[in-house]
Amino acid sequence: SDLALYYKNKCLSYSVQNIHHAKGQILFIGDSITDLYVLDDHYRDLPLATYNRGISGDTTQGVLDRLQVSAFDIAPSVIVLMIGTNDINGNYEKAGIFERYERIIDEIYKNLPDVTLFCMSVIPQNEVLETYSTVKVENTTKIIFEVNAHIKALAEEKGATYLDVFSLLADENNRLIKEYSDDGLHLNEKGLTVWTKLLKPYLEAECNKE
Repeated sequence: SDLALYYKNKCLSYSVQNIHHAKGQILFIGDSITDLYVLDDHYRDLPLATYNRGISGDTTQGVLDRLQVSAFDIAPSVIVLMIGTNDINGNYEKAGIFERYERIIDEIYKNLPDVTLFCMSVIPQNEVLETYSTVKVENTTKIIFEVNAHIKALAEEKGATYLDVFSLLADENNRLIKEYSDDGLHLNEKGLTVWTKLLKPYLEAECNKE
């Protein structure tokens, strides 16, 4: 499929970039929500570089399979992880999502014991804007809550930091606020700015720890 090819090409390009990338920087890893985040527009004033390792269409399994080339080969000091939307939209079993997410965290700490890991909540969705008609938001929202509760518990148990961007992006019906998205699933520039506002103070604190 196109997505499989895109994934493969992205991983190939990472292996080339890794030769030139500095170690000990900040790494974002996730799916299209991360892929569309132009990090330089938001973080270029940080003393550490930010590397975007988001791949559109990616899942917890996809991240697991590519941790070596996406992250470990350049040994970042900080990882920002946002993954799970496509697992949920693909109706994957929750038990499997939980198990893979835990494995991602375990692999990260096994390979980068000193890394600072930020686990972002899965973000809300909105069917009013929804161009992805296969996604039934009334079903997914319930599962997003369960997955986020699990991510939070895992983060606390394993020494990562859980950041709840869901609450900042959701309206009173737990739908993605319309002005933050153009399609009900992805964040536009306004939505990404909300993510930045939450995360940036944490990244600044990390940069100042040196």
